[in-house]
Order: sequence, then structure tokens, then C-alpha cells
Amino acid sequence: MDYYKILEINRDASASEVAKAYNKLSLKWHPKLSKLDHNTTYHHFCLISEAYEVLSDPIKRTFYDKYGEEKLKEGFFANGNLKGGYSFAGNPFEIFEKFFGTSNPFAQLIDTNGSENHGTLFSHAFGGQNFPGIPGPQDLEIQVECTLHELYNGCAKTVSYQRQVLNKDGITTRQIMETKEIKIDRGIETGQKIVYKELGNEAAGFKSSDLIFLIKETAHPTFKRKGNDLLYIAKINLANAIAADPIQIITLDNRKLQVPVDQIISPKYVKMIESEGMPVFQQDEVKDFGKPQTFGNLYIRFDIQFPEDLTESQKNRIKNILLEGQQ
Repeated sequence: MDYYKILEINRDASASEVAKAYNKLSLKWHPKLSKLDHNTTYHHFCLISEAYEVLSDPIKRTFYDKYGEEKLKEGFFANGNLKGGYSFAGNPFEIFEKFFGTSNPFAQLIDTNGSENHGTLFSHAFGGQNFPGIPGPQDLEIQVECTLHELYNGCAKTVSYQRQVLNKDGITTRQIMETKEIKIDRGIETGQKIVYKELGNEAAGFKSSDLIFLIKETAHPTFKRKGNDLLYIAKINLANAIAADPIQIITLDNRKLQVPVDQIISPKYVKMIESEGMPVFQQDEVKDFGKPQTFGNLYIRFDIQFPEDLTESQKNRIKNILLEGQQ
């Protein structure tokens, strides 16, 4: 939470500027003065009060400037006497009364001479609409790890997560645990999002944020994905490489793929198998259900295992065979 943004002041604002900002905004968003619904008004009024309570206190403000809101609420300040964490007590009306010397917000709109005390503030207080300094609830983004096997074949996953919901008073919030089963379509990639509109966090006066599941692919022992293509490293011995023996690959959908090799395999040799890569992902709204699934390509690189030890006789025989092949 950015307390300076809430009070619409710069970070180097003086104590009097902090007080002036609270003076203006607390009247603008006081529940008895605003025309907006109570939940929205009270939510803003509380945030303004919390921001003022922190920034008007030199010790709290110093700690907040240095460590931020999270650390402020965790507490501890060495020699600065803020050992216990700060917590807003939910007492905006007490803060208001202490600041103005009265709990009556109307008394602050007119000075003792009967003129408006805050210029255009009166019209703002009764006609304010949006408050750009106070953001709504953030989208709830949950990372979902998927194996390459799951991304190839598609699957359903049950995901548990924590989200913020409103209490019965419509103002305060609490954290709850929820679970949701999500469908992972074939071919979906790392970084893609599955979005459920307005099923995320709640806050008074705002629409619920979105619930977003972010896909993250975990490493596979033999395959590596590059977009819609797959890379496979085949370990073969030197004899198989020279003989150009076919290789067998167990695919991600558990088929046995027999791959012919049409030339002697060198360390730079790459074999491409068309349409044996990843399924090409399509969003539901653009899927052509009458069209067969399309796939990327499979690229095979070879890790040639050389013998660790040979006798002099074996070395000479191999040398003679290779020299004969060059003639």
C-alpha cells in the first residue's frame, strides 16, 4: 500500500502538507458527506485514516520510508522504539475527531464567519466519484506447474489457493483457502494464463479482481520444448553412429517411434521428424472442432558415446577401416 499515493502527496511532503491532505480527503470521503455507497466511502475513509496515522507519526513514517508497509506491520525498529508491528485499529472516526476536535464533519465545512473553509472542497465532498489514489484489489495470480507430458496430452488439475474475501459487514476482509479444478488444454505453453473473471480477491467498494492461473512447465529428462517443436537428445554408441542404425523413441503419449537414419551420424547431425512435436494450442474461441489437431516438429540431436578404452590392436583395426572408407 502506498500511503503517499493515498494522500495524494509527494514522499518529501512536510508534516503540514500531510495534515492538509488528510484535512481535505477525510472530509471528501467521510461517510456522512459522500454520495457514494457506504461500503465504498468507508473503505476509502479507512485507507485515508491509516495513511495519515502512519505518515503523521515521525517514527512510523521513518520506518515505512525505509522498509515499506509489510515490514512496518511486522514490526521492530532497533533504537527507534517501534518494536511491535503497526496495525490499523479500524478507528477512522476516532482519528477524525482527534484531528478536528469534533466528530461532526459538517462543522468543518463552514468556518466561524460562515464562509466555505475549504474552497471547492464542499462540492468535492458531495460530488466525488472516483478516487485514483486507492487501487482496487489486485488480481489473484496462481502459478500452476505442469509436466511436459501433461502439456502434451492435456489434463485436469485441482489447485488450492488463498484469496481475500469480504466479511459479512461488507467492509473488512479475511483470507480463505479454496480449490478449483482447471482444464489444461493440449499444447498450452509456459507463461500462458487461464483467467476466471471476477473470481479473485474482494474489497469493499470494488468489483472482485480476476483469478488467474499462470502455467509453468517443469523440466523433462529427455525432451526440451521450443515453441511447438520438441528437441530430443539421443544417446548412441560410436558403432551405432557409424552404422547409421535406427533409433527408438518413447513419445510423450507413450508410443514407440522407430526413427530410420539415412546417413552416418556425426556430432553435428540433426534428424527432423515432421509433426511429432507438441500439439499446437488453440484458444476455445478460435478452435475449429472439425479440423484435426496440428503438431510441431521433432528434432533429434545425437550424443555419441565414445569407448573409454581400446587396445592397440583394436585402435589399429578401426584406423585401417576408417582409412579404407576415405579412399
